[in-house]
Amino acid sequence: MSGSPFDRIVKPNKEIVLMPKSKKYKYVYIFMHGLFATPMNFVDKFDRPNGPLPDSFKIILPCAPVQNADFNRGKPTTSWFNISAKYGGVILEDTIDYRQLDESANRIKNIIHEEAKLLNGDYSKIFVSGFSQGACLSFHIGLSFEHLLGGIACFCGVPFSHTKIIANNKNNLNIFTALGGKDGFFELDFAKSQIKRLIGNNPNLLVNVYPNNDHQVFNDELRDMKQFISNIINH
Repeated sequence: MSGSPFDRIVKPNKEIVLMPKSKKYKYVYIFMHGLFATPMNFVDKFDRPNGPLPDSFKIILPCAPVQNADFNRGKPTTSWFNISAKYGGVILEDTIDYRQLDESANRIKNIIHEEAKLLNGDYSKIFVSGFSQGACLSFHIGLSFEHLLGGIACFCGVPFSHTKIIANNKNNLNIFTALGGKDGFFELDFAKSQIKRLIGNNPNLLVNVYPNNDHQVFNDELRDMKQFISNIINH
C-alpha cells in the first residue's frame, strides 16, 4: 500500500506478516480474524499510514484452519473452533468444541514462543488480539498462558468458563475489550457479565462500550486500542 510503513508478506498458509520497512521493531502484535474470514479481510485496517499501532510493531495475522462449522451448515470454512448454538446473543458454552479451541490456542502460543525468541525472551513485548472468534481465542490464550503477555485486545468477544485461568494473568494482564451496543452475536449485557464473572477486578482491564457499533471492528475502537497499547509501552 502506498505510504504504508510496512512490507506485506503473504505466506502460503495465508498468514500475513506486516514487517516495518526498516526491519526494526520492538513489539509484536498478533491479530486473529473471525469465523468465515481470512487475514485479507482485516489487513488493510493495519497496513496503512497512521494505523492503529505505533510503528515500532511487527504485525502478524494468522489464518484459521478450514474445518466443518455448524454456523456454516456443517460445511468447511475458516474457523478457530466450532460452536453449535447460541440463544439470542448468548453463547451456549456447552456447544463449543473445546478441543479445537485448545488446538488453535496452542498453535498461536507456538507463534508467540517463536516471536519471543526474537525479542530476547521478553513476552511482555507481545500483544494478542482478535475479532469475534479471534477475540474469544485471545482471551483464552492470554488468561491461560504460562507467561504474562504485554496485553490482549478483544473486539466483539468474551472469555469462556472452560479456560484454565492463571491467577497472575487474571489479576495483572493488560486487557482491552471493545463491545458494541448493537452486537447481535455477543449481546452487550451477556458480554459484560461474562467478562466481569471470569476476570473480576483486574485493575488493568478496560471494557469500552460503543453504543452504536454492531458486530464489526470499527475505527473508533482501533483508535482507543492504539491509545491503550501506547500507554502500556510508554509507561
